[in-house]
Amino acid sequence: MRRGWVLALASLTIVLVVVDLTAVTIALPDIRGDLGASLQQVQWIVDAYALSLAAALLPAGVLADRYGRRKLLAIGVTVFTLASLACALAPNALTLDIARGLQGLGASALYGTTTPLIAAAYPEGPERGKALGVFSAVSGLAMTLGPVVGGALTGLFGWRAIFLINLPIGVLVLVGLRQRVAESRGAGHLDPLGLVLVTGALFAIIPALIHGVPWLLVAGLAALVAFVVVESRAATPMVDFGLFRNPVFSIGSVATFLMLAALLGASTYLTIYVQGDLAASPLETGTRFLAFSAAAVIGPVVIGRVLHKWPMGVLIAAGPLLVALSLGIMAIPAADPWVPIMSGLFVGGLGLGAGNVVANQVGLSAPMDRVGMASGIVNTLKQMGTATGVAVLALPFRSGVTQMLAVAAGLALVGGLLPAILAFRRAPAQTV
Repeated sequence: MRRGWVLALASLTIVLVVVDLTAVTIALPDIRGDLGASLQQVQWIVDAYALSLAAALLPAGVLADRYGRRKLLAIGVTVFTLASLACALAPNALTLDIARGLQGLGASALYGTTTPLIAAAYPEGPERGKALGVFSAVSGLAMTLGPVVGGALTGLFGWRAIFLINLPIGVLVLVGLRQRVAESRGAGHLDPLGLVLVTGALFAIIPALIHGVPWLLVAGLAALVAFVVVESRAATPMVDFGLFRNPVFSIGSVATFLMLAALLGASTYLTIYVQGDLAASPLETGTRFLAFSAAAVIGPVVIGRVLHKWPMGVLIAAGPLLVALSLGIMAIPAADPWVPIMSGLFVGGLGLGAGNVVANQVGLSAPMDRVGMASGIVNTLKQMGTATGVAVLALPFRSGVTQMLAVAAGLALVGGLLPAILAFRRAPAQTV
């Protein structure tokens, strides 16, 4: 197995997912007009993908450990590619919504296998840190280029081209996986009852948080508690809760959750603010937000070079603290509001980029036979963090953008201070 090929194929896989996700957002008005879709159907073009992705991340990681990471990645790419074809050929909005849900299922396998495959190819040390930095930087670059690619394809060839472009990329990844990447496995176990409970919990909790449905949130939390009870008593559990005894994993997971809740939750309302109160056009908003995207590319490269030189407590704190600083900067009153906003966006991009690299390393702090499971947990918490941030920050936003940014900064600050509060009384272990 050639390490460069593993990194290249993993990066191309993430480009496939990220570009598609961000490009589709740009094409929503054209899709709505062409298919005669209702506003609710258009919302489900985004939500069906996000929900199926979030709900399947943890099972995908467990399956990858159990049956082989390369095998599950190949299955995920196949599902994602075929679902992309179905999206491109969709005759109506309902078909497109269903196909987007299938895309999300395929994407969950992509997210759950790429980091463990990189870990298997690069031994613990500086080389792995640099590889994770490059991997996260490519993801940030793809996020930056996604709207540009989406706009260009939609303008030149129509919205269906956004999905058709995935076909040759998917085939290229499949060929590369078969010829250049060796298989790696762990010790995952899939519990049918646990699978039903955790999937049901996530399918309830995330839309409940986004759309503010209290009874659905209660039902989801009840299913989540039942999942924890069942798995704690199982002879061969699907999730090893012993992972959380590792301070690197437990504190890193919570810090990542809070960082994304703060930053991505705040960015939702910041977009509304700049296009409302500041009267910025969508094009102007996207152009100004490029400062955030550019910094999200720089952050991973920088943090990747010190990933194995600095203590994990410092690394875990870096992303959330930078995000807290960025939100605090944006909350500063100014004659020209764009000055603190642009400055804060750049610092926030650095924090998000650095935090994503460290989050990948947190998932790899588990033993190699459980890194798929651990990565699945971390990625699931990322999705839940974003949904939680959108829900929690809605209330302070009603009082004004400054109040919302202050609350968001507080969330990120808690995530940044967690390592200092617990102090890692002794050097944190890298494995459970």
